[in-house]
Amino acid sequence: MMNLMNLSKAAAIATLATAAIAASSAIMPNSAQAFTLAIDPQFGSTENTGSTAKLNFDFVQSDSNVLLNLGMTNNTNGTVGLGANQSSLVGVAFDIVSGLNVSLQSSNGSNFTKLWKNVSLPPYGTYDVGISTPRKSFAGGNANLGLKAGESATVSFLFSGTNLNAKILESAFLSGFKDGSLSVAGRFQQVDVGAGSDKVSGGIVQPPPPKKVPEPSALLGILAVGGMGLGRKKLQGKVVKIAQSV
Repeated sequence: MMNLMNLSKAAAIATLATAAIAASSAIMPNSAQAFTLAIDPQFGSTENTGSTAKLNFDFVQSDSNVLLNLGMTNNTNGTVGLGANQSSLVGVAFDIVSGLNVSLQSSNGSNFTKLWKNVSLPPYGTYDVGISTPRKSFAGGNANLGLKAGESATVSFLFSGTNLNAKILESAFLSGFKDGSLSVAGRFQQVDVGAGSDKVSGGIVQPPPPKKVPEPSALLGILAVGGMGLGRKKLQGKVVKIAQSV
């Protein structure tokens, strides 16, 4: 049994641990679970070059506002569409939940420094927000500063409004992209196939259906049939040996 001294030591350790957890919670930002969208011809593409990108939406509480860290990766790899292996991702446009004010918080050292609002990207229409490299318009301009295949960058947007909560906002964005009330698209140039550029829509990539696992009874049946087959082969072998000996 634990004596009084050991109990006191245990209580003191527990108190210190609780205090440490509380302190770390106060220091660490309140990050909601992120989600990923795919810019992919399966959702729509003007040229079907095979230019693709991955977007990671990560929402973080910042006082009464919410910070969106948008990770962008050009993952064009020659596996879809016309098989493009090279492209330059120069811009990303997307819709936002109503009632939000948005500003560019940081480009985080990337070339994506131009914030657009009410972005026009024919034939897909208009998006609420766009981020791109410096250019004359979102749809057209210099493509030299874009993300080449395999390259990534992260930009940070600040959403302000009334009593914003990162987790609730993340859920609202995810629901909007799932049900189609929010849309997203990427602008590609310097593509090595087709017309040399592309406008590609995005969405949620559904995971493949899980593989069916045979029921235990089915497995037993398979094993029983297999065992019977082996038994027949052994029996046939014995009969042959007996016939040969006779």
